[in-house]
Amino acid sequence: MRTSHPFDPRNRNGYVLIMTLFFLAASLMTLASVMWWAASCDKETRRNELFTTAEAAAEAANETVVANLDRDWSYQQLLQAASVYQNLALPVQTAWPMKFQYSDGSGNNNKIGVNIGYQVFTNALGSQFANLAGYIYPCTITSTATTSNQLYTVSATVQQVVNATIIPLFQFGLFYNMNLEIDPGAAMTFKGPVFSNGGIWSGTPNMTYNSTVAAAGNIYYLATNGVSTNPWCIGKSDTGTPLTNFLSRPIAKEDSLNLPIGTNNNPGSVEAIINLPVGTNGAPNAYAYTTNGQVYYFNQADLIVSNSPNGLAGKNGTNITIWFQDNQQANALTPLTNDLYVFKTNGGSGLSWTNVLVNTNGLYSATNVAYQGYSFVTNVSFYDYRESDTNQAVQIDVGKLSTWLTNTSTTGGKNWNAMNYTDKGRGIFSIYVYNNVSNSASQLPCVRVANGAQLPYTTDPGGSGRSTGGLTVVTPQPLYVLGNYNVQTNGGTAMASAGTTNTANTYPASLIGDAITILSANWRDTNGPNTTMAMRLNPTNTTINAATMEGIVQSTNSSYSGGLENFLRLEENWSGVTLTYNGSIVVMFPSQYATSAWPGTGSVYNPPTRNWAFDLNYTNPNKLPPLTPKVYKIIRASWNDY
Repeated sequence: MRTSHPFDPRNRNGYVLIMTLFFLAASLMTLASVMWWAASCDKETRRNELFTTAEAAAEAANETVVANLDRDWSYQQLLQAASVYQNLALPVQTAWPMKFQYSDGSGNNNKIGVNIGYQVFTNALGSQFANLAGYIYPCTITSTATTSNQLYTVSATVQQVVNATIIPLFQFGLFYNMNLEIDPGAAMTFKGPVFSNGGIWSGTPNMTYNSTVAAAGNIYYLATNGVSTNPWCIGKSDTGTPLTNFLSRPIAKEDSLNLPIGTNNNPGSVEAIINLPVGTNGAPNAYAYTTNGQVYYFNQADLIVSNSPNGLAGKNGTNITIWFQDNQQANALTPLTNDLYVFKTNGGSGLSWTNVLVNTNGLYSATNVAYQGYSFVTNVSFYDYRESDTNQAVQIDVGKLSTWLTNTSTTGGKNWNAMNYTDKGRGIFSIYVYNNVSNSASQLPCVRVANGAQLPYTTDPGGSGRSTGGLTVVTPQPLYVLGNYNVQTNGGTAMASAGTTNTANTYPASLIGDAITILSANWRDTNGPNTTMAMRLNPTNTTINAATMEGIVQSTNSSYSGGLENFLRLEENWSGVTLTYNGSIVVMFPSQYATSAWPGTGSVYNPPTRNWAFDLNYTNPNKLPPLTPKVYKIIRASWNDY
């Protein structure tokens, strides 16, 4: 019989040794793993730190290009060749604790990758201009920074797209280059985008905004009983209950928009765009037709109208000269031949006159011609109650201008219009007027447009099929509008757009001047300083379809500017009468001629029923008014790193 033996202690000792060695090996492996993990983590952490630093270095190179693009575009309205930006000086690394090798993302050292695309139109500018359309040049900037003399070689690439953007100012429903004040006594709705290069004071719940509202300064829109309820207290503290009249919360402290002239937005500097250019900046000098020279309206206009200091009202259009401007011709400015001759009757001794547009039987002799002028321009005189001045005005008869543009006689405008189509691709549709009559305490030089219910519309006489409809009138002096403006369709007699906010059948138009005053069709030039408002005829319902750019008399510590609600000046008792306005409102500078403070209501005028709207035509680049002013802005579109 076999019996079992007890366990051999020697075998047990061997087992313990084996187990000890096993646990030792496991511990060493664990330690090695921990050490490897720690080393890997340290390596990864170090590489991440190097990538972050390299990314910052690449971004520094990127921003060098952005800064130069912004300088060139925002202030000079031009972009240099991409190669110029590619070879800009790279960031100085002297004081940097870590050094980098730069490249353009494609392996070319010491360069920055820059690609400037072709101009395109977009309906989505982004940023604070989300509701606006404009033209963009997409600029793609790529920079790679690679570490030097480090334990690890790490590269980071930053690529961003910025858009060199052209924003037509009339894309804004409301744009102020100064403080914007709004305080209507009756309900008022504004539908277009609103932007101010100053601050905004909106002091009443009567005002409703149906689009974006932004300002470079502060925005005050609170109902209070404190001092800041006075409109001239912009910039002071305001507390109270917010008015709920915004489509979305207004945005303050935005970047300002640089305007078409100068290196800042000083209103006094900006006002130069409507003035006569100084020295050799003006036509017909070569500078006038450069990019910078074209910011002046004088240099852009198709027709330039002026008079001599003694070209006063009552002189039947004497001393007026009109030039046709086309820098593609040998003479950039060509004086037009008079097309209106007024002849003496009764052997030259009578006081009656006959208007003759053709030379009949040799009547052009000096003994028979009383005076000669132009069929669509004359001088008129009327009184301004706010300024307490007698206005000496150069008047543009828009209806007669339309007739002149199609007149085939040697003194008619058809040949000039055809030349405009050939050289500029469009018909004549802009006029600049400078009134040389002296400005004094009792006399105000100004311009008036009349008979403008239907604006000019022409087809290229050369047979290209192109057509142009619309008109822009610019003057550095006060501008008056007599009667309805731009309400008829082409060739029609119906007042298609009168009294409505439907502008589908109107033409692109703008009115630009020192101040803009609306006179109804019932206005009489015989009204004088002693004709009280009760003695004047009550106005008729009036419609103005045009973008406007003008100056205002700003608020002071003792007077209100009149605000947005009174930016269109009035001289009649409009109580119960509707003033329909469709357009875009741009206020750029303080008025230099019409400088009397807002008089309030009751003596100079009473306010109308306001039927105002932003003209949605201006969201279409093909329907913007002639010579629409533009602002230039660099807008960031995207940013990526890898």
